[in-house]
Amino acid sequence: MLLSIRGLEKRFSGARALAGADLEVEAGSVHGLLGENGAGKSTLIKALSGLVRPDAGTIRLDGTPVTIDGVAEAEALGFRFIHQELSLVPHFTAVENAFVGRRYPRRGPFIDRRAMAQAIAEVARDIAPDLPLDVPAARLTTGQKQLVEIIRALTGAPARLVVMDEPTASLSDGEARRLHQAVRRLSARGVAVIFISHRLDEVMALCDRFTVLRNGATAGSGAISEIDRPGLVRLMSGREELAAAPRAVPAQSPAVLTVSGLPFGPGEEQVSFAIRSGEILGLYGLVGAGRSSLMKIVWGARGHDEGEIRLDGRRLRPGSIGGRIAAGGAYVPEDRRHEGLITSRSIAENLAIADLPAVRLQPGLPLTGLGALKRRAQAIQAALAVKMGSPFDRPLTLSGGNQQKLLFGRWFGRPIRLLILDEPTRGVDVGAKAEIHALARSFAEAGAAVLMTTSDMDELLALSSRVLVLAGGRITADLDGAVLTPARIIDAAFQHASRKDPAA
Repeated sequence: MLLSIRGLEKRFSGARALAGADLEVEAGSVHGLLGENGAGKSTLIKALSGLVRPDAGTIRLDGTPVTIDGVAEAEALGFRFIHQELSLVPHFTAVENAFVGRRYPRRGPFIDRRAMAQAIAEVARDIAPDLPLDVPAARLTTGQKQLVEIIRALTGAPARLVVMDEPTASLSDGEARRLHQAVRRLSARGVAVIFISHRLDEVMALCDRFTVLRNGATAGSGAISEIDRPGLVRLMSGREELAAAPRAVPAQSPAVLTVSGLPFGPGEEQVSFAIRSGEILGLYGLVGAGRSSLMKIVWGARGHDEGEIRLDGRRLRPGSIGGRIAAGGAYVPEDRRHEGLITSRSIAENLAIADLPAVRLQPGLPLTGLGALKRRAQAIQAALAVKMGSPFDRPLTLSGGNQQKLLFGRWFGRPIRLLILDEPTRGVDVGAKAEIHALARSFAEAGAAVLMTTSDMDELLALSSRVLVLAGGRITADLDGAVLTPARIIDAAFQHASRKDPAA
């Protein structure tokens, strides 16, 4: 047995994060580590990486007890970690990011940049041969940035254990398949992989064995071949997985959002669409199709020279986020850590940022009151079932699912007419995903227009009343009712410019 963890315990300020967790990983295996947000997965991985010291329990490597007192010791043991949250230097290229914290190859007194590039190209060849290695990370898509993180973790001394935390959350199907191939190559070389994913179908297809954590303890483990998806869900949450069909929207419902003649994509083709009251419109496309870019234009984060966007008939000024908020707009971004949460501020402040007048110490004064902040945070906590300690803790103390709820909660109490959701359940567990789906439906049921993009086909079909497919910067299909099927969506996503109707 390569790695054996027994009875691991850890408390933070009285809260029990690990309550006797066990984990056994064999060399050359792909081991799925599963559990809802807050189950203890992150704390267990932090114990392996040397970021936290367990209060009790043992970690054995090749049968020998080890104490991991820091990241350097974990690396010396052959442990490598690919974290869910991106941590790239924006103005560094993929090659430069991969060598952050590592010894640079040198030619005499100078850094050997050619050797650096060759080393990274060799690692990238198996995982992402088309990834631009000489482009600053700030210019890469979220999926491409995730691939850079993976390449960085696999660079340097040989690894014995690679831990991947939601590595495919932002990848296209093609990129995910390429990553899966790389994982299998690592396994064939005798490297053990701990694979953390909320995509249960992916776990079933890729992993040899599994361990499920619940409430900080091991709820079950075994061979993947001996369990099915519903069985994993029961172990994770103690309940069955529920699927909900999208709600039909009456044809006479008025249009809330209208986009007309908007130049978009490399060909500057005009894009037009409308979303009715109570409708959830899904956007789908492969990586690079322009989904997030289109949503940012609608939100006002990017300007446009032609065309118009109207909300309840009112024309919105290009590039004006404040105008959208004033008109009843709300936005939940894909990257909650870098685009959504202000990590240096408290949970209460993050929840209040969209409605600061409601938490003023005195009307008209630019000062917030602690009492008002606390009351608002507690009201949102109760309404959205956010699991948190003090409202004045930092948001990164929360699990991924609860961080995502904060992004919804900041719009709490406002009359929302347009809700824009970019990958709303990225990196959250099945329980939190169901709660976020319910939140999205509740906004629609209250009469809002919901514009959503997701890479999860099951989520797309479960939530969307209608789906627009983007390919090459243009809409290639507008699907609803009986024609809203995975085959039609995928066909439209791969269409060439000469084809406009996926049924043709």
